[in-house]
Amino acid sequence: MTPQQWMLSVCFLLVSGTINLTLLRSVTCRTFGSGVIQPFKGLGYYVRSNCPFTLTRFTHNRVEYDITIQRGDNGLLVQVEITMNKVRTVLQNGSILVEKKRFVLKYESTKLVLHLKKTACIGNLISFVCREFFSYTLECLQVKTPHYIQLCEANFYSYEKSKYVGCAFFKEIALHCGNNSYVWQKWRAITKCAEPTCPGDLVYKEEGDAFIPSCSNPNPSFSGQAITSTCVCPKGKVLDDHAEDLHCVSVPSCPCVFSGRTYLTGDIRKTKCQACICDGGRWHCSENSCLGGCHIEGQFVTTFDGKKYVVPGKCTYVASQGLNWTINVEFSGKHASIKRSASLIIYTEWFRYINTKSLTNFSHFLDRALVFWQSSMYVEVHTSFGMKIQVQVSPEIQLYITPSGNHTGMISGLCGNNNNDTTDDFTSSSGIIENSPEPFALSWSVGPCTPNIPPTCINTDNEIFADEKCSVLNNPAGIFAKCHGYIPTDQFHTACILRTCNCGTSLVQCLCVALGNYAKACASLGVELGDWRKATNCCEHLKMQIQK
Repeated sequence: MTPQQWMLSVCFLLVSGTINLTLLRSVTCRTFGSGVIQPFKGLGYYVRSNCPFTLTRFTHNRVEYDITIQRGDNGLLVQVEITMNKVRTVLQNGSILVEKKRFVLKYESTKLVLHLKKTACIGNLISFVCREFFSYTLECLQVKTPHYIQLCEANFYSYEKSKYVGCAFFKEIALHCGNNSYVWQKWRAITKCAEPTCPGDLVYKEEGDAFIPSCSNPNPSFSGQAITSTCVCPKGKVLDDHAEDLHCVSVPSCPCVFSGRTYLTGDIRKTKCQACICDGGRWHCSENSCLGGCHIEGQFVTTFDGKKYVVPGKCTYVASQGLNWTINVEFSGKHASIKRSASLIIYTEWFRYINTKSLTNFSHFLDRALVFWQSSMYVEVHTSFGMKIQVQVSPEIQLYITPSGNHTGMISGLCGNNNNDTTDDFTSSSGIIENSPEPFALSWSVGPCTPNIPPTCINTDNEIFADEKCSVLNNPAGIFAKCHGYIPTDQFHTACILRTCNCGTSLVQCLCVALGNYAKACASLGVELGDWRKATNCCEHLKMQIQK
């Protein structure tokens, strides 16, 4: 399908609730054919140009909108650039780019809907065709008919052989007259514009919903959904959007997807914590028998409820706190990692891990906590009220906190509140639910905190190294492949690259720590990977760190 075979319709849906199509058409600006402009108000006019120009620019609810279009020498649109709330969307060469990221042919944002419509037309003898067509629109256009005949002739001029320019024009006029008009019912027969053919199992519908039901979303409920010409599945079926081809299935036959793998209805996947069964595109899972834990792995934090984010600064934070206890973590001033100290305060007594050789002040409250070396790499703290804390001490300090079951919703800090609801995980120290992690994390800093952790790679050579070495996580035949069906690698891979490329000490150490975090997550679900350290050359590095 070439870009010239597509006609663009851009609609801003500024109404809510039930759509009144007559109202919608009256507040829609359109451009179609080889250069016809139908403004928000008034008669349409014709512009012939291959230069980019602004179609419209306005502000709505304090959000700025800007649409720039450009046509090619054939009169058809070759580029549309839409900026909404500083987010730039470009339609060009048959693709859609949102902030330079490629999307499929339909991209849905909060208030913007884009549709690409294929049009086909067979016609010539231009003046006769225009006048014949508009003889059927007299009741609709009345005294405006001569004006639209002029637009029709201008639209066709020098594009007589184009089978796309004419039908785009005729269809918009018929649509303007309404779906109850005679011309809407007969315009294809009058103009000999054939109905478009649809790929795969899809069938053409002259007036259909902008968002077709799919296995991922069988009941789209976009409040301002527009009616448009579209390709849809036959009645009673939905699009299998997990398949490569455009295949329609009944909802009970929809597959499920987890970690890139497809499961059929009735398939079961298990971990040591939970079992899930696929049922018509939806997973039904047993209760998770493993308590959720908070992980602080360098600047990467996973809350008790599973939300992942990155702390913005190398500061001291309240990791978690309850009524009579607090856990603080102190980041290094040089690197995005926890400094050689982490502290737990219970009532007025405290435990602090300083380095790999010593534990201090824990003997004073053995009635409230048991502190011991689990291995040469881990120190564990078991409190009298059921909370467990694991401190990884080598090659880099990382913190793992498992709350007690009776503390649900009663705790706060970087780790969230452990209430099985991720929507309020970013509750600040003042009780406000923040929309982004930075103000949330800064609110839990102990003392002043300046955002100083780079959000992207700052060293090109390190980035090349990180990109190559971290790819082992995604290797379908590699040492980590056994876990791919249980834990997706995407977030771990991103963290691996960012941690390694911005590493301030040993690149290999940062790499091995990042790989170890994925291995630890897999082990928590009972997935045995084998000797991943040996397979990734992390074994010798670990020995050197322990000897230090």
